[in-house]
Amino acid sequence: MSFVGDVLVSVRNKSGKVVFSNQLEELVLKAEEAQLGACQDLRSQYCSLSLDVQITTQLHHRINTAIDELTQLQDSVQQEVAYGVKGSVGEVDGLVRKWREVYEGLKSVSLLLSAHKHLDDAHKAEMSHEFHNTAQNLAEVDRILGDASKKEIESQLDVVSALQDAVVIRRMQLVYTVGEVWNETVSWDEERRNNGSRVVTLLIKVGGESSKESLQKLQQMFEALHMLGELQRRIKALGKNLMRYFFRPIINCHAELKMTERSDGYSIQVIQQDSKKGNVPAAIVFMTLQQVFAVLHSSLLCLTIKAGEEEVSLMHLLGREVSEEFTQVLIKECLAEAVPCSQAQLNEYEEVKVAARDFQQFLVDKGFYKPDEMSIMEYAANVDTVFSNKACAHILERARELMVRPVHVLVCITPLEPDSHLVIQDEGGNKLMKSTMRLENLLSAKTFNLPRCQISASMCDLVELIYETMEEACTSSPQHAGRLFYTVRNILSLYCHVVPTAHAYSLATLPQQAAVIHNNSMYLGHHALLLGHQYKNKFPQDLRESILTTVDLGHELRKMATTTFLKALQGHRTALIDTLRESCGLDTIGCNIDGVNKAEQGMRQCLHQLQLLHRVWQTVLPCSVYTKAMGVLISSVIEEVITRVVSLEDISADCALALINLLNLLKDNVPALFIVEGESATLADDVVCYVKLWGKFSELIIVLGASLREILDRWAEGKGPLAHEFTPDEAKQLIRALFQNTDKRAHVLAKIK
Repeated sequence: MSFVGDVLVSVRNKSGKVVFSNQLEELVLKAEEAQLGACQDLRSQYCSLSLDVQITTQLHHRINTAIDELTQLQDSVQQEVAYGVKGSVGEVDGLVRKWREVYEGLKSVSLLLSAHKHLDDAHKAEMSHEFHNTAQNLAEVDRILGDASKKEIESQLDVVSALQDAVVIRRMQLVYTVGEVWNETVSWDEERRNNGSRVVTLLIKVGGESSKESLQKLQQMFEALHMLGELQRRIKALGKNLMRYFFRPIINCHAELKMTERSDGYSIQVIQQDSKKGNVPAAIVFMTLQQVFAVLHSSLLCLTIKAGEEEVSLMHLLGREVSEEFTQVLIKECLAEAVPCSQAQLNEYEEVKVAARDFQQFLVDKGFYKPDEMSIMEYAANVDTVFSNKACAHILERARELMVRPVHVLVCITPLEPDSHLVIQDEGGNKLMKSTMRLENLLSAKTFNLPRCQISASMCDLVELIYETMEEACTSSPQHAGRLFYTVRNILSLYCHVVPTAHAYSLATLPQQAAVIHNNSMYLGHHALLLGHQYKNKFPQDLRESILTTVDLGHELRKMATTTFLKALQGHRTALIDTLRESCGLDTIGCNIDGVNKAEQGMRQCLHQLQLLHRVWQTVLPCSVYTKAMGVLISSVIEEVITRVVSLEDISADCALALINLLNLLKDNVPALFIVEGESATLADDVVCYVKLWGKFSELIIVLGASLREILDRWAEGKGPLAHEFTPDEAKQLIRALFQNTDKRAHVLAKIK
């Protein structure tokens, strides 16, 4: 019979109260002894670092046996002898309280022994690479110690603290061990080759066992990482490396992909050539990325873990970390670049749309994307706005590239020579038989012809681009046609801002550049005046009622052409005047014959500059523009010469003769500057029309060599040629400088008024 049975027999006898009390005390002493032994053993193992597994197991058995016997005793007392001890409650009350304290203590020690058992099981599981079981045992120890910490008695035991430290150490060791296994399973290697290429290799080792066994081991590792809270960090690091070394190079840099199945796993190698840049065809990108995802899924990311009440695949966890960045890069660097720039290439984009849809569905099936994630397919399908934006941006980019090209490569434009009168057409292009305004009588057939001149070859390409854009607008949808038309307006506006800045140095230093840019701007402005009217009735019907014109920009282009050329002309004028002034000959020639050489040198230098401009401009500028520009420059030189000669206070006879020779040098060479090769209408006599002071200059030469009588005759009482060119004060100044003070001079001065 057991010890508890003896107690129950004695309790059934009403006279056995003393025996019951004695046996209860004995049972309490045995329980306390077992509790004390268990605590000492746990202290020796976790506090004093001694280890005796057999003793611990025996104590665990003794504790469990004592708890069972106490439980049986409690049940028997409550069922059979409760009525017998009503009269002796006071006697047994102290023993019962002691019994309860010991009972609770035994339960607490049992919890500690259970925690010790789970720690021991965790160690054994870790040694067997059963990492999930190890993590589960450590989690159970955490739960047990959490329950134990709520009880008052355990808070006084140093064993609890020691067990908690042991759990922390065991968990850290498990994290390190599983991390090492992860690093062995997923390893990266980067290599720089002599040819400049970079080779990045991802090695996934799943072991040499059967596929099922290797997957089970990986499952153990991933579940342990999840329970330890390390899985998300590892997946995030994996996703970051995949984006950096695999996905971005494949999308952007023509990276070459090599995949090898090994005996112990898979090898994925990406070779990136530094010299290979530019856009990769979208279909190739999708195919390469699909191969990478397929290998990752089959070898590693197909495994699932239990997160809460649902199972989640590792591919889905990877998608949570990098899907947003991956989608943005794929759309921005691949799909956006695959969108065509012209209407003719739009049909080829259908293949890209199909490839994008298949790739999107593949990623959804593998779990990388959620089923409702359709960003790639939606972007590929809805490309109208993207196509319009890209086409317009591409046109503007081409236009700007043409604007900044050198302008020294020239082509000649020649106006058409119509054989008949101006033909008036209606909106349908048919000849208008009766015009209420009779425009054919008011306008010439050459009204819209540009004069013969030279423009840069890049300007021809730019105008051709504008007309190609307008032609494409005529066959496009109303929305895209409107965008294209306003892109043409942007090209014209951009020209006004880019050209003066891009060619600023050439404009300031090379005479030909200013003339060419003047012609380019006038040519472009001429087309801008007529562009809207040419295509208004060819645009889609929805746009025909709108006001589509470029006339305002034509005016801006002409204004820019005039401003640019006038600025260059002002620079040449300043250079000519400075040349005359720096020679200092005209200021001293009146009384010093030695100043003639300096004056002649300055005059010849001015002529040289004018002749250089003549050679450069005569074939570039339109004839009318050239003659006017040359007339302005020569007028400035003539005006400067006349002003300085007239301001002389004393001119000797020898100096007067020297001045005549000097001025004749200018007079003899200037008319030839107005003769343009190939233009029969230009004559040397045109100098009179375009140099406003040419008559005054010629009259000055005559006065310098004339007598007082001849001067008086040319004045002719204010009606002669001298009076027509000079004011009375200027004429008197010349007479005083040329002739000595005599009665005859005084008589002549008196006649000039």
